[in-house]
Amino acid sequence: MVRDFRGIQKHCMKQAIRSVGKVMDKANDLMKTFTGYVIFVFMALLFFQVVMRFVFSNPIYGIDEAVTGLMIWSMCLAWCVVYWENEHAVLEFLMKKMPAWFRRIMFNVTNVIILVITWVYIPASWELFQMQKKMPPVGGLPFSKGWYYALPVLVMNIIMLVMCLYKTIAFAVTGDESICAPVIQEGGSVVD
Repeated sequence: MVRDFRGIQKHCMKQAIRSVGKVMDKANDLMKTFTGYVIFVFMALLFFQVVMRFVFSNPIYGIDEAVTGLMIWSMCLAWCVVYWENEHAVLEFLMKKMPAWFRRIMFNVTNVIILVITWVYIPASWELFQMQKKMPPVGGLPFSKGWYYALPVLVMNIIMLVMCLYKTIAFAVTGDESICAPVIQEGGSVVD
């Protein structure tokens, strides 16, 4: 009876974790789409500025700084997308040859390292944001660099912390390596 209850309890926990994972997948898809639009906008602005500067010899003040800000935001959000989809650099050819216990240890060590780094970076990037927010605007934008230098790093680290906490817990409960290892998806590839 106790054994059946534990089995049911573990099954319910796995289902709950998978449900949270599906919600996070949808949030990641939204973030990926938003990041794609941000990249399109900054590339269009960059093209426009190049034309204005080199064809008409009349660059528009502020576009360079706006491109920088949009690029930083897009890169911070894109890093979260890459992490969630396990598309970061992994020595996959080496990991495939290792025993399951070694892969499990390595995935947990990686998750702990990311948890520690994001935990440390959150207060540091908040402090940097507070310092930069007090500085006067430069480069043609009506707000300080803190909004597009430090704030994206803070947001990235909060998102990464949530993602990494989920992956750490989900991997520990389910043991499913696809949570932490690259999975070949349609439209992409994993290079061995």
